[in-house]
Amino acid sequence: MSHIPIKKLYNPQYNLLSISDKEELLYQIGEIYNLELICFKEFTAFGKSTYTAVYRSHDGIEFVFVPGDTVTLGFDFKNKPLQDIFNDENLTELVYPFVEGYEEEIFSEDDVQTKISEALEDEEVLSNIETYFKHNFTQEDEFVIHPLLVQKEYSETCWSLIPDDMLTQNKEWQNMIKKAEEKGVSEVMVHNTICLYKTDDSNWCGKLYEETTFKKLLQDIKDNRYSLPTQREWEYLAGKGCRTIFPWGNNIDFSMNLKHMEWMDNDGDYTLEKENFFGLVIGDDPYCREIVYDEDEFSYKGGDGGRNICGGLGVVWGYLPISPYFQDSEMVIGDNINGGYDFFRRVVRINDNMK
Repeated sequence: MSHIPIKKLYNPQYNLLSISDKEELLYQIGEIYNLELICFKEFTAFGKSTYTAVYRSHDGIEFVFVPGDTVTLGFDFKNKPLQDIFNDENLTELVYPFVEGYEEEIFSEDDVQTKISEALEDEEVLSNIETYFKHNFTQEDEFVIHPLLVQKEYSETCWSLIPDDMLTQNKEWQNMIKKAEEKGVSEVMVHNTICLYKTDDSNWCGKLYEETTFKKLLQDIKDNRYSLPTQREWEYLAGKGCRTIFPWGNNIDFSMNLKHMEWMDNDGDYTLEKENFFGLVIGDDPYCREIVYDEDEFSYKGGDGGRNICGGLGVVWGYLPISPYFQDSEMVIGDNINGGYDFFRRVVRINDNMK
């Protein structure tokens, strides 16, 4: 492994390499880690890009190479008035839950605007919002993120596929499918038990739910020579060191097609559920939080389990948890994983394996 110049796997050195030199390095990485090279590709999103490779592991998992870097992560709200961070549209969304009687019918649009204007000038309201940000976002600091091989898409937890022969031979499951067909539905789920669903080719598949713990998940990942990302690694993977709340800026763009916001009349082609600047599909779904691991401690990144959305707090509050730097200060991690909300992503730390 010593023939790979490790320094070239960090930015800015990596970015300065020619395409042919990058491809040579990426080919060597695939050989060393016994990965099938699928393609070389440049991924672009939010004004940032990376030329990298997509690989497939022996167990059928797709990975991409992510170069290392020295980056500033976290977001510092100190001495930054909300009006300097957010535009008027986002500020309105932020103060709306603090408007007295917002859950009840307010008699006119003028009344609503008046109350919002009053809230925007209310020091107590602004202080409450600022406190939320200071307590639920990671502190700004500089970090060295080492080069990684990162699972392209996140994996679900607790659910395992039912083999086709087992599905067809089980009379109870086949009866459930028959009833679903008669009702014209494409999915049947028994909470924390079984999920039967129709695929695009109209075939039926199934998954079984099995309770599992964070420790068991981590051990299974380690047994296959993978790791979980740390909080700061995940922040880098999701934001590439962005100095804003979101990878694209500080504000929610209301022209985006956002999941769980049916009133936006989106067509299912969601703006954020696409490959990012590293070629990774980050959930960007407040319900889908990813498990990260730091020095014997598990936590979440990328969502709050949908709590803000379910609380009726609107788009901005609902989507703040997808910020790379959001860290839920009220979240309590137990022993068991919640298969409905908890997902994970495998990584391989290239620097550790180069020693």
